[in-house]
Amino acid sequence: MTGIKPADKFPDIEFNMVGGGTRKLQDWADRWVVLIVYRGNHCPRCKSYVAKLQTLAPAYAERGVELLLVSTDPENIAQRTIEENNWTLPVAHSLTVANSRLLSLYVTEHDADYELSGCYAEPGLFLVNPDGLVQSMERSNSPSIRPDLEVVLDGIIGTQERNLPIRGLA
Repeated sequence: MTGIKPADKFPDIEFNMVGGGTRKLQDWADRWVVLIVYRGNHCPRCKSYVAKLQTLAPAYAERGVELLLVSTDPENIAQRTIEENNWTLPVAHSLTVANSRLLSLYVTEHDADYELSGCYAEPGLFLVNPDGLVQSMERSNSPSIRPDLEVVLDGIIGTQERNLPIRGLA
């Protein structure tokens, strides 16, 4: 699989925000950012994962970490997901398959009976450091395997406090 890896500069992807406007992770220069790619409205596990993240969001904020969610869902479906689940975190929509591959994500085709056709990105989590580099990344080809958000937070705290380097480069 081609795409980004740890220590790479996070790609200059413009994320379309639900409700209008765009964001780039570079907009948060000098900040830590966690980008979570969720599979979309069709995924109940994604919804429970984001619900857990919402409970932890204040603790992430205390560490100066910005949070951003994104899926391949179009804006109207992403908006519906936000409303149905009472999400308050920033959500981007319409992640392209090309950008999904740039992020080294696995891509799956929607089931024939779903309201959308085409492909969607499987889950991913990217921790981008204040230098704009991928500090850590996780990706899965399954909705069932994801990093524990409390462990991620603890890892961020340890990395920040001990100024740990990016690992896995050998």
